[in-house]
Amino acid sequence: MRIRDVVIGANASMYYKLNFGKIKGVYYPRSEQEVIAAIKHAHSNGLTVTPKGGGSGLSGACTGGNEERLMISSLQMKEVLTVSKDQGYIDVQPGITPDKINEFLTPMGMRFYIAPSSRDIATVGGILSTDGGGNDTWVHGTIRDKTRRVKMVLYDGRLLTIDVNGVKSSDPELETQLNKIGMSMHDVASSHGTLGFITELRLSIGPVINETLIGGLAEFEECNSLGRALNEMIERKSPVRYGEAITSAHVDVREDLNPPLLIVDFPTDYESEMKDIMDYKPLDKEGLARMKDIRLKLPKRNPKVGIQVALFEGYGFYGDSLVHLQDRLDMINALLIDHGLTPFAKYGHGPSKWYLGDNTPTYGLILHSREIKPEDKTGPEMLDTVLAIVDLCEATGITPKPEHKWLYSDELKKKRLAEIRAIIGQGFNPFLLSPECNEVLGSMV
Repeated sequence: MRIRDVVIGANASMYYKLNFGKIKGVYYPRSEQEVIAAIKHAHSNGLTVTPKGGGSGLSGACTGGNEERLMISSLQMKEVLTVSKDQGYIDVQPGITPDKINEFLTPMGMRFYIAPSSRDIATVGGILSTDGGGNDTWVHGTIRDKTRRVKMVLYDGRLLTIDVNGVKSSDPELETQLNKIGMSMHDVASSHGTLGFITELRLSIGPVINETLIGGLAEFEECNSLGRALNEMIERKSPVRYGEAITSAHVDVREDLNPPLLIVDFPTDYESEMKDIMDYKPLDKEGLARMKDIRLKLPKRNPKVGIQVALFEGYGFYGDSLVHLQDRLDMINALLIDHGLTPFAKYGHGPSKWYLGDNTPTYGLILHSREIKPEDKTGPEMLDTVLAIVDLCEATGITPKPEHKWLYSDELKKKRLAEIRAIIGQGFNPFLLSPECNEVLGSMV
């Protein structure tokens, strides 16, 4: 296998233009000892380390920037190590996917309840590093809520075990230092490969839920009404098992869609509550499957003219920005148009859950976005648009979902990562915390 084979799919974002001459090696370890050997080689040769999972990331973090570096892939570390049905956990290597975990658990009547749309290729190590989830985060949380323990190799080869009780290490001084500052699973989640290489995870699992669900399709006159309906579901803690919104779709791909709309799936016991919140059309099993398929395929469709790009993923609307959803979307679309891009589609999970940089759980609507990019737009111009969107979001109470944060990660998270790295070492993905991060990623558009 060539270096290019692992690097070319380094992430699914717009940051993918790489200088292959800066990548000095790619390792495919199968065990913790092989990970340690790879990191030792990088350390002794003055190379930084970039961890890489399945290649479904949208942040650009697993590209490693433009530094001379060693890349370590987890794709050969995909074993189930232990499982305890009674205690409700499974120990796995970082390169296994949620789909493979559930394939293993199905005969036991158990399930791992984290389901990002990329669950067939995204690795659990990568999902934790970005604190990913899916359309079930409203019910089951993000992956940090399902991770009990994680093992990690640092840049100098020392080992860490992080769980709900803190940090353990074979180095007593290091253990004391990290526990003194309260390092926890919250720090590993959404760290984007800046702390170390994850070698093992203990994940919570539960019995397969058997319940009768009702599918529904609600169409709204405008997005403020959609936002208010979602806000009421959040306030009532409505048990929506699946919720996907489409707020807009370009005429080239709209077909018979009538956005804004919300696709929902919920237990029959809550039918009267859902009718109280919004008007919806019941969907039978086939109708619900069709709407889910339309939603999944929407970002894969292309305009008749121009290039579709994922300019800014993961708009997080909550609180005031959720109940004024249409007003905020109008501002975002006006900004895009001013920068020469055409809004193409916006869709995503709602109600949903994510965490802010201070680890506060937040509930609202996560919208993914696609735009039509003019052919003459340069990388720096695209980056300028992203930074303008960041400023607008900060001014209007919109937050990015953590798995899409870089290069606009909130300052609290960056400060916390810098505090930990000052103790454990700074050899993993240093470009992400560098003042030149924006410039580096801009060169990769």
